[in-house]
Amino acid sequence: MNAQKTTIATVATIALLSIGGFIYLQDPFNPDRAEIQELSEQFMEDIQYKDFHSSARYHHELEQDRVDIGRALEDLFLVDPELLDIMDFRIIRTEIDSSGDRGRVLVNTRFRPLKPRSASDGDDDIEETELQLYWMRRHPECPLGTDCDGGVCVDDRGREATKPIEDDDTDDDDDSKVPFDCDDGLDHQWFMNLDSSLESRDYQ
Repeated sequence: MNAQKTTIATVATIALLSIGGFIYLQDPFNPDRAEIQELSEQFMEDIQYKDFHSSARYHHELEQDRVDIGRALEDLFLVDPELLDIMDFRIIRTEIDSSGDRGRVLVNTRFRPLKPRSASDGDDDIEETELQLYWMRRHPECPLGTDCDGGVCVDDRGREATKPIEDDDTDDDDDSKVPFDCDDGLDHQWFMNLDSSLESRDYQ
């Protein structure tokens, strides 16, 4: 009887340790993990409904002028965005790295290229793929690779990030630059790294 009790206790202990290890690895109570998962779901819903204007808001303000979600989707799925039917998606995995400032979300997506369908066509044209969405926590007013320090954006070596002077009276040949001003009191926010997230790849 004692041996049986010992066996049951051992199994129960192993089970508890396994559950504890799973919870630790998944880190379900990490608020940043929950935030980038929610942002990823919102982003996927925006592109599912072709709301490319809203889908750009997940990217840093300094980079939104070069964001072309429609073109990125065309390169990614190899079909014109207007002919892309994203049927559904689900979050598979969400991770935060050791620094706490980088994250990634794996999304399973089912999609179908829209085209004229003959009577013999079925659902064979439905495809399934996985997207990796990468996120970075950054200061909302500073360029990539810099942070706010003393009211200006600086890199990890303390060098100030600069930008051209925006003045209509400035000579076109004038290469004068000024530092990026920033507010030290603003919280860092999660922004999508578009270049890594929507990479072109070959689907068979």
